Amino acid sequence: MTEPGPPRVLVVDDSDVVRSLIRINLELEGFEVLEADSGARCLELVPGADVVTLDLLLPVLPGAGPGGLDVLRRLKRDPALGGPRVVVVTAAALPEDRRRGESAGADAYITKPFEPGDLVDAVRALSGGGAR
Repeated sequence: MTEPGPPRVLVVDDSDVVRSLIRINLELEGFEVLEADSGARCLELVPGADVVTLDLLLPVLPGAGPGGLDVLRRLKRDPALGGPRVVVVTAAALPEDRRRGESAGADAYITKPFEPGDLVDAVRALSGGGAR
């Protein structure tokens, strides 16, 4: 019998700096991390991910695919995408932003700027306590 690997997290943000910050903190805690810089790339990489961290403010540009809220809806409604748990990590911090995210299916909602430890705790809780 083989041991299961560490939980796989897909980090989706159009900012290289934010993706790097999240990736480093999750890898330090033993998670396997994939990165996507657009909604289209997220939808390509998501099968097999246990948890997705998703910026709701992804730009909607030609070739970039859908924005963050549309990606969230697809992740939650399309069984072919594997049904990952989703931690929204976004600057959309108004109460109505949070309501929209939660009604679209966010499992956790963290606003930027954020404490890396809070994000790691949320991902760990949603991945079934995996890693470290």
